[in-house]
Amino acid sequence: MQNSTDIQLKAVVFDWDLTLWNSWDIHMALMNQTAEVLGYPQPTTADLGVEYSRPFQEHLAWFFPGDQEIVLETYMSYYHAVVWQEQRLYPGIPELIKRLKDNAYRTAILSDKRQIFGVPEFEYSELGELIDRPVFFADGMSAKPDPDGLQDVMKSLEISPEECLFIGDSHRDIECA
Repeated sequence: MQNSTDIQLKAVVFDWDLTLWNSWDIHMALMNQTAEVLGYPQPTTADLGVEYSRPFQEHLAWFFPGDQEIVLETYMSYYHAVVWQEQRLYPGIPELIKRLKDNAYRTAILSDKRQIFGVPEFEYSELGELIDRPVFFADGMSAKPDPDGLQDVMKSLEISPEECLFIGDSHRDIECA
């Protein structure tokens, strides 16, 4: 085993949702609106929390098992109406990432949030100049905890696993790292 002083951290990779970006409050409201419109019982906060780490479409189907096209369309119509109403980065995030960059760390995002949501949120966050590699889930990718996405990010940043810190909020992030 290597001595920890022999390893130099060169990069920090972040999860997006509930790590840098607060999607929880808006998601709870959108799930309740979707349930009301489609005639389903409103999910409890506890149930949403337990199922939150599922890939998004699986998450929706878990609570609303009907026609998934209608479910997604309903959720998305509300999402597009409210997501831009306020800044959703957690306090201090831009300053933290700027400090990492000022100290020569490479930075990235690896998120299971679908690109259709994640890319516009990332652009709205104004972190673009501070993040070297933002990666949001796309068709054909393996979701976390599969480590392929993290390995691809590390390869693009030209770093080894020993030189990388992965920060996330769920068991899927921990297993991936």
